[in-house]
Amino acid sequence: MHRIKKLLRFLPALLLMLVLFLSSSQSYQEQTLVPDIEKTTSQQSISDFFGGMRFSYGGREISVESVGSAGFIEFLIRKAAHFGSYALLAMLLVYALGGVERVRGRRRYVYAWGIALLYACSDELHQGFTPGRTAMLQDVILDGIGAAFGTAVAGLWGFWSQRRQRKLLEK
Repeated sequence: MHRIKKLLRFLPALLLMLVLFLSSSQSYQEQTLVPDIEKTTSQQSISDFFGGMRFSYGGREISVESVGSAGFIEFLIRKAAHFGSYALLAMLLVYALGGVERVRGRRRYVYAWGIALLYACSDELHQGFTPGRTAMLQDVILDGIGAAFGTAVAGLWGFWSQRRQRKLLEK
């Protein structure tokens, strides 16, 4: 029973990995947000707010002028999803690895980040074989930064939780 409990700690991370895999299996056309963004937002308000912003990502200029208002917002949403999903994955892996005897302590944060980063690499590789999708090193870097953020949040959460417990025990 105790062993099953430890294995169940991995279930949330594995479910998120499955969602990421299924998402990478879809073509860009199957998951584009542009039509919905065009229906629900004003192109003028997007241009007014983001019009002066431009940057390079993957050797391509990203701006309202180059990709359109809805395309620019979709780009921001997609990159936030990369960052956020790998931050969450890393936090879930920190939790899961807390049940593994040999990976307790600070090592579990490093392992969680490493596993998340390896999964990001494999996910981008998989995406490269999906029609209408491209694998990008920049996305792996963004995923790795998101995973580092997630492990940092999990570490701070753990620190604050231990500190709070100690204070409660002292009373």
